[in-house]
Order: sequence, then structure tokens, then C-alpha cells
Amino acid sequence: MDTIDTLISGCYDSAMSKPDLEQLEVSVSTLLEAYRKLKDENQKLTVQVEKLTREGQSSSKEKEFIKEKLGRLSELEEANKNNENDRKQIREKIAHLLEKLETFDLT
Repeated sequence: MDTIDTLISGCYDSAMSKPDLEQLEVSVSTLLEAYRKLKDENQKLTVQVEKLTREGQSSSKEKEFIKEKLGRLSELEEANKNNENDRKQIREKIAHLLEKLETFDLT
């Protein structure tokens, strides 16, 4: 006698007709199968959620890394701009000094 038969005979002994008991057995069997399928699907979904969580954490780390690199790039661009300005000023000063040297008479 399997579990369902034991359950049915224990709960309903002779109060239910045989067709009713058979229908109940089919219904319980169907419910158990649906439960197993839902349990399997839940397990698959749990694995998917864990995978997506790991991917999300990885994406967050990558986003932070990119943010840091963009900040560094911005700093380097600012430094380059400042260097360009410095070079321009130095060129102007050198040109001015060369003009003064040309007009300077040593004799």
C-alpha cells in the first residue's frame, strides 16, 4: 500500500465510495506532481537569482572601476590643459626674450 492509499484509507475508511476515493487519489497525485514541478522551478529560479545577483555585484564593481578611471582621465585632461597653457606662456616669454636680444646692442 503506497502513501496515498494509506492516507486515503486512514482518513476516509468506508465513508466514501470507491469512485470518490479513486478520484481523490488522482487529485492528490496531481497535486503532488504539481508541487514537485513548482519545487523544481523554484530551485531553478533560485539559481538564476543567485547568478543575477553575482552579475549585479560584478557590474557594480565594474561601474565603480570605470567611475574611478573616468575621474582619473578628467584629472589628466585638466593637467594637460594646464600644461598647454604653461607651454603657451613659456613660448610667449621666449619669443619676447628673443625680440629683446635682437634689439640689444653689445657694442
